[in-house]
Amino acid sequence: MTVELVLAGIVGLVAGVLVALWLDSQSLVRQVQQANSEKQKSLATLQKFQIQYRANEQELRLAQKELVTALEERNQLEETIARQLAEIEASREQLKTTIKTDEMLKENLQESQARLEEIEGLQLMAEEKLATASAENNRLVGDVQLMEAEIVTLEAKVEQITQELQQVQVKAADMEQKALAAETQLAAVEAEKDTAQVQLQQAELVSVEQKAKIATLEQKLQEAEQVRQQLTITEEKLQTADTHIQKLQDTMEDVQTKMNYSGKSELQLIRGIGPVYARRLNEFGIQSFADLADCKPEQIASIIKKKNWQAVDIQNWLDEAKALAASLDANG
Repeated sequence: MTVELVLAGIVGLVAGVLVALWLDSQSLVRQVQQANSEKQKSLATLQKFQIQYRANEQELRLAQKELVTALEERNQLEETIARQLAEIEASREQLKTTIKTDEMLKENLQESQARLEEIEGLQLMAEEKLATASAENNRLVGDVQLMEAEIVTLEAKVEQITQELQQVQVKAADMEQKALAAETQLAAVEAEKDTAQVQLQQAELVSVEQKAKIATLEQKLQEAEQVRQQLTITEEKLQTADTHIQKLQDTMEDVQTKMNYSGKSELQLIRGIGPVYARRLNEFGIQSFADLADCKPEQIASIIKKKNWQAVDIQNWLDEAKALAASLDANG
């Protein structure tokens, strides 16, 4: 009866632990999927703002070029006006000298006056162009200021999105730690399963001893019959225990399968490789245990951009990848 109680207790404990692990694994899967969805949305929003930022930057450069061109035209107009004013002054001086010198040169004076009027007309036109250029310059300056304000707003939005992305990455790291804890609990359950198997073997040894006693007590028919009945009951219970253990083993394999194919990358089954490292390795074509096992430690360190202060055992990754790849080949 003691063996039966122990077996029943172990079976109940293992069943409860397996159910709890299955519920935790389902919750972790949903949280990881939700975090990945939020990350994709944040990355899409960030790319959108970056494209808009580059477009605004290009428009700002064009506006600055137009402003420089307008300023250059304004300087040229001012030089032209100054040159024309100098010519006007020279013409006036020449006109005064001509009037004082000879009254007979009235025709030349009239021509000079006509030229002066033409030059003054040109001066008015130049002043109008200068006023137009100044207005255009003011408009361009206003546009540049608006664009600068928009750029500042976009930079603030990009900073906010970057912070949100960092928060999502922190959540993903927490979920990865929970997954590692779940794996640890599963290993403990496997150890308890091994203990149950040892106890089952001990129970089988006890059964053999009981059979030996039955052989020596055949002379006592009543006692032998009772012992035989008890032995039959014990064997039925042992068969029931075998059935329960087989079911537990099948349940554990199902849990392991769900954990392995719950949406994680294959590489994330290696301890220490989270979603970020798995994504960087996948981007370089490393998709499976065999791919990782063929790499060198310095190559992996370069791919994951390992910092000197990070405590990452890359050699342990490679050793575990080789063992898992060999195990898959043997099972395949």
